[in-house]
Parts: sequence; structure tokens; C-alpha cells
Amino acid sequence: MESENQPLLGDSSSGRKKKTAICILIFLVGVAALSAAIVTSYFLYFKYVIGLKVLALNCWGMPAKVGSEDKELRMQAIGKFIQKKDYDVYLLSELWMRPDHETIRQLVPEGFYMTEVGDFALSTCDGRALPSFCSGLAIVSRFPFIEKEFLEYSYHGSIWNPDGEYWARKGAGRARVEPHPGFIVDLLVTHTCAVGPTYTNAYYREHQVKELVGWVDQSNADFVILGGDFNTDPKDKETSYHNLKEAMISSMEEFFLDIKEWLCPRRATYGNPKNTYSYMYTPVLYDYIWHRSNRWNMIWTNFFDVPFLRTLKGLSDSTSTNGTKEVSFSDHEAITSSLFLWKSIL
Repeated sequence: MESENQPLLGDSSSGRKKKTAICILIFLVGVAALSAAIVTSYFLYFKYVIGLKVLALNCWGMPAKVGSEDKELRMQAIGKFIQKKDYDVYLLSELWMRPDHETIRQLVPEGFYMTEVGDFALSTCDGRALPSFCSGLAIVSRFPFIEKEFLEYSYHGSIWNPDGEYWARKGAGRARVEPHPGFIVDLLVTHTCAVGPTYTNAYYREHQVKELVGWVDQSNADFVILGGDFNTDPKDKETSYHNLKEAMISSMEEFFLDIKEWLCPRRATYGNPKNTYSYMYTPVLYDYIWHRSNRWNMIWTNFFDVPFLRTLKGLSDSTSTNGTKEVSFSDHEAITSSLFLWKSIL
């Protein structure tokens, strides 16, 4: 007969110890797995993420007889600014004239590359007396070009309008680069139909943007970066900005988030109150840097700025104590974006 002092359910202390040991083991395995995941993610992030600093500028390179001011002075200043190598990519528009293109090319620093006039223009481009049949586009890059291509718009403005849009051959210049092994980037620079003196030219601009979005969609690069003068403000009653936003991400809008921070006079790229040439006009946002990634890759904006670039101009009838005054690089303000590119290992 069993002892009356023997527990009916047996001794449970060994069971509790076993459960505690299992819980501790599971916890340690979880901590080890989490630590391994963090270390792996950290390694993959820094191995597969690179930074790219981009500047876009409308150079206002029309001949003086067509309306620009201080062109030669400003082109020298733009070239000397590029010499500082502050950015990896410079997307230039309205570089209409061949001598101005050459001025900047001569100042491109060692180790950088610049597209030729003919890379982004038709063979009929003049660029010596007038900008007829030229695109005015150029790219300066820290990285050598793998491919270069000019994509001409099918719509060029009306031959009856006095704005000269019909005689220009606007489009998009595409240059492919590889800033890091395995990171294929298509850089595009463009300049769309300008607003006329008493008309918007929205019809032509909308068709140009549709073509542009189509070219972006056709890119098989890992990343696409597009910049330039689009001559359309987000508040305009046309489809251009909306169509671009459906296809790509605006760096300015992505970085500032709050619309009051970017859709305001101090961020205007034309008619900015700080611009020495266009301050008297209504402030508008015409210049943008857009980006997108393909497949599993990712790209995002780390920083965005409107830097207000200026140079010194000597005064013939000096009203200043030192005989100089500051002038803007262009009647447009430059925009800059610092981008991070993450290449998927899949």
C-alpha cells in the first residue's frame, strides 16, 4: 500500500525547471537572431546604399539680343562653380549657344565629364548666331557616360507665335552612368515649352510631358533621375505636373512634406524675391528634380535646397564703394537634391 504522505500529483518542481530552461533558450535564440538581423541589415545598408548629389539649373543662355543679361559673366561663374566639385551631377538647360557650352566645358574639373553639343541636339542645331534647332541641354557628371541619347519632342509650339518655341528643338537628354558597380542610373535633363507673353502654351507642354513620361517608363535602369526647367507650376491648370507626379517623385515635395514649406515665394525657382534678374515677376516653381527606381530598388531624398547662387559684377558707373555688385547665376534659381540609392540584392 502506497504511503499516505506521497503527493497525489507528483513533484512538479522538475517540470517547472524544464519549462524555464526552454523559455530562456528561446529568448537567447531570439536575441541572437535579432542581433544577427541587425548586423546583417547594417552591413547590407552600407554595402548597397550610395549617395548622389544633383544640381539642376536653367542657365539663361539666350543671346543678349534676344533678352538675356550678363551672359558671358554668368557662364564663367557657372563653370567656376562646377570646378568646386560640390555635386556629382549637374543638369543644365538653356545652354543654347556653342561658345557658352565651350566656356563651361573648359572649366569642367579633371575627373568630370560633360556631354557635347551634338549629344543632345539635332545636326541642324545652329548655336552660333541663334539657338535655332538646338535643345540647350547638357549634363556634367562625376561618372563617365555609358550611353548618351537625345530624345526630341514631337510638339514644338506654334510657328505663328513670337516666342521662338517652334524654331527650338526641345526634348530630353539622357545619359547613363554607373556611380557604383552594379548601380545603373539614367540621368535625364529637359526643358519644356515656355509660357508665352499672353498665352500659356499648355497644349504643347502637356504633350511634351506625356512623351517625357513615356521615355521614363521605357528606362530599364535601376534608377532614373530627371531634372530641368518644366515651365509649369503645381498650381497651373494643366496636366503636366500631375502626370509627372504619377510617374515619379518630386525631391522637393518629398523632402519638405508640408506644402507651405515648398510651394512658397522663397522656394520659387523663377521670380524668386532674391533673384537679381526676375525678382519683379510673380514667384513660380518651374524647376524640379524627380526620381524613381525600378524593380526592387529604392531611391529617396535626404536633402533638398534652393541655394541662391551669385557672382560679382563690376560696375562701370560705380555706385558702390568697391565698384561691384552681386548678380544671380541666372534668372532662374538652381535646385539641389541629395539622394540615397539602395540596390536590392534580389
